[in-house]
Amino acid sequence: MFKFNFDVKAESSEDPEAVKTDIFSKQENSEERESGITKDIDWYLSEKVQPLDNIISAMDFYELNAKEMEVGKTTIKHLVAGFLLEDLKEQSHLVNLDLRKSEEKHSDLISGVYEGGAKIWECTEDLLLYLSEKYEDSFWKEKRVLDLGCGCGLLGIYAMKHGARVDFQDYNKDVLEYITYPNILLNVDDSLSEDEKLKFVDNSTTLYSGDWSHFAELTRDVEKYDLILTSETIYNIANQQKLLDTFAGRLKSDGVILVAAKSHYFGVGGGLEQFSENIRLGNVFQSESVWQADENLKRGILQLKFK
Repeated sequence: MFKFNFDVKAESSEDPEAVKTDIFSKQENSEERESGITKDIDWYLSEKVQPLDNIISAMDFYELNAKEMEVGKTTIKHLVAGFLLEDLKEQSHLVNLDLRKSEEKHSDLISGVYEGGAKIWECTEDLLLYLSEKYEDSFWKEKRVLDLGCGCGLLGIYAMKHGARVDFQDYNKDVLEYITYPNILLNVDDSLSEDEKLKFVDNSTTLYSGDWSHFAELTRDVEKYDLILTSETIYNIANQQKLLDTFAGRLKSDGVILVAAKSHYFGVGGGLEQFSENIRLGNVFQSESVWQADENLKRGILQLKFK
């Protein structure tokens, strides 16, 4: 069973048929939008991200402005993104945050700058539901899991709460500092003190920002993953090969990848069918559809394994 413990609508896009179409500016022509080509983008290099110095002192604020999500028998707490973004806008010394730029432009995506990490996209909810129904609690013990393109980090947090060792990756350092880290701490064992929670997170997980290709290079000597979870990350065709290369470089030989996405992202050309064809042509992974939404809007989950 999957439900939200609050009365307001979940933070998915108001228009799910048109999600993630602001990645291109209005000046770019329709051919560029549909092909997924982006021009002259300096992608951020990957780096390890540490929690903000004031994160412990801010935990009471985070607790007061958190929601609870029930995934099967598991409760996940997460920040209310809208409230947080409004708060960041009020702080003049944070004017250069990518999160703030996206809010001021009223855009969920600014290519090369911000990739929508503040929102909980509906395919994330699909994948959480799938995980709760597919895997027993015992499956997660000591598994190495990567939440790739993590945004709010809910997929990794679900795995972490069941005993997995989880790393989180998102394009934006701001997202990891102001959203992912607080969400992780909100879900650490309540019996621990705040300092103990921070120590637990520091010892058991690593957060990385930046472009996928740079992330794969940065972590090439780090232990590979048993399971890679990713949601709503295939919308930009131009970035799909980087995503597949990252899968190939970071997955254990017997590992599994789960990709949750829509069948088509209008305006940018990416989608499950198109991505599946890329997988077939690459001849590295075998893929199968393991879940589909019973709704007019086609969403699904692909499972990938090495051939």
